Amino acid sequence: MQKAVFPIQSHADITKAINFMHTNYTQAINEGKPLVVRINQKEDDRSKAQNRLYWLWLSQFAKHQGTDKEYEHLYFKKRMLARIYARDDVGQYRATFAAVTVLREQNHPMYQQVADGLNELISTTDATVDQFTEYLNDIHAFCNKHGCWLQTPDDLMWCNQE
Repeated sequence: MQKAVFPIQSHADITKAINFMHTNYTQAINEGKPLVVRINQKEDDRSKAQNRLYWLWLSQFAKHQGTDKEYEHLYFKKRMLARIYARDDVGQYRATFAAVTVLREQNHPMYQQVADGLNELISTTDATVDQFTEYLNDIHAFCNKHGCWLQTPDDLMWCNQE
């Protein structure tokens, strides 16, 4: 029997969970493996569950690409997280990105070094839960588009849902 996770956001979700238990109860008892039900509240702490999902997905995509998760971490921060931070005016990121853009437009010889250094300094810990959810969804869509279906463990299914 497969594990199932039921985020409860309405009475309809409660019905789904109860129906699953009714449907699988007899089989579980006959196999001598009774069902176990765990009830937890959703964690809104990005630093725990979302972070676990993030690094799991980076590892999966890195394996697909033949790179490593640190490389993909830098790639996705530059490609996706920087855009979210600039849009939402997180910290001093928008102003710093603007300064780096000026260096690029001027073909400044230090542009690439400064841009790479800034990318190293962008921190995922500055993201709110909603921003990190958007970031995870962007990564998921990107990886799927590029032929890598990311696996999500049952206990982390809610991490990238708005």
